[in-house]
This record gives sequence, structure tokens and C-alpha cells, in this order.
Amino acid sequence: MPEDRSAFRTAFVVVIIVAVVAAIAWILLREGAKPESVAALEPTAAPSPVPTATPIPRLAGVTLATSDAVVREMVAQLSSRPEVAKWLANEDLVRRFVSTVANVSDGRIPRSQLEFLAPKKGFTVIQRGAETVPDPASYRRYDRIAGVVGSVDAAGAVALLQELDPLIRESWGEIAPPDRDFRATLREAIDSLLAVPVLEQPPALEQKVMWTYTDPHLEGLTPAQRQLLRMGPDNVRTIQAKLREIRALL
Repeated sequence: MPEDRSAFRTAFVVVIIVAVVAAIAWILLREGAKPESVAALEPTAAPSPVPTATPIPRLAGVTLATSDAVVREMVAQLSSRPEVAKWLANEDLVRRFVSTVANVSDGRIPRSQLEFLAPKKGFTVIQRGAETVPDPASYRRYDRIAGVVGSVDAAGAVALLQELDPLIRESWGEIAPPDRDFRATLREAIDSLLAVPVLEQPPALEQKVMWTYTDPHLEGLTPAQRQLLRMGPDNVRTIQAKLREIRALL
């Protein structure tokens, strides 16, 4: 368990979950989509319909370089929490999302993408008998992030990722080798977060260069998984429940 020495080490979760929650839906929707049936129309003598304007997609004419404004508008509709607008003030939102997914799937913490989410208070420990454990009060630093995650509108997330598909694919092509598939990478990121255990009791720690878990299984988790684990059991449950909610919905 790394200490809270660097701001970007402590808060990748909200961007990943808001994006990945939508991404789960996007993957499943794309793979399971079937063409809608079209009812046969009986010929009638009805008058010709009056032509109507075709709605212009929100991403018409939008490029990766110019996408932030419309993406902010779209993502802001996923949650009524006031924190969302502040977090969306950053730039290069699509690239941040794609890079974050890639990092988490590889077990890394996406430091440069998400440093703006760091909690203000540092990590603290307490004594439990002969053991040193995380102070449960430290978990509360992440309540706000988990609350935003839990507030995400799943149906809106599905629609969002469908619209962003062209920009996501373009951004993915900038950083990924040709043989690496974005949807497979998303699955890896999602599965790794869902594999994080929910620990009802604070786990034992030992201090080396920094605080580490004495349980080799916990210490063997990836840095990204350990980051989610350190948010505490209530917040882990909230975040994982949102991921599972999307799976059940589809």
C-alpha cells in the first residue's frame, strides 16, 4: 500500500468508473446488438409526409482536439452531483479516458491523467493490538468519489459511449499497438476492479520504505487494485455494485 506522497496516486477511481461503467455497456451493446425489426407498411393513399429535418448528432464535425466542450456537456448529464462539473474542467477528456483504461488494464495507476482527484488529507494508521492497520477514518477521504460513482445514470452512460465511439477509437489508435483491441482492454480493466476483495476489517500493515500489506495476497495485487482497496469496504462495494448494475441491466 503506497503512502499518499503524490497527489495523483490516490484518486484514479472516479474517472475510471464513470468511463468504465459506460464502457461496459458500450461493449455489451456493440457485441449483442441486433438489427431492429421494421414493421411492413400496407400501401395506402395517405398524403406524402412533410419532410422534416434530420437531427444533427452532437459530435458532427467534432474532432479529438475540439471535443472537450461537447464531452463535458454529455458526461455532466450522467450525474446530478456538483463535483462532476469541477472534475470535467480538465482537458483532453477522451484521451484521458482511453489512457486511463489502458493503464488500469495493465495494473498501473494513471498518475498524470488523474492527479486532480487527490484527497486533501493524508493516509494514517492506528494500532490494533500488536498490529498496525489503516485508520478507518482514512477511508472517508474517498466517500465523495464513491458517491459520484454511485450516482451515475447507467442508461445515459450507454448512450454516451455509443456517441463517443469514433473519438475513442481514434484516440486508442494513437497509443495502442495494432494487435491490441480496445474492447478486450476494457474487459481486463473491468475484471481487475471487480476482483478487488471487500475487507470488512482493516488489514495488517508493515512499514518498509512505505506501508505495505503483511498479507502477500493483498500486496500481490496490482497498484491499481490496491488503490481501489484502500478506499475501504463501503466504497469498494459502491463502486463494484455500479459495475455489476450495468452488467445486469444489459
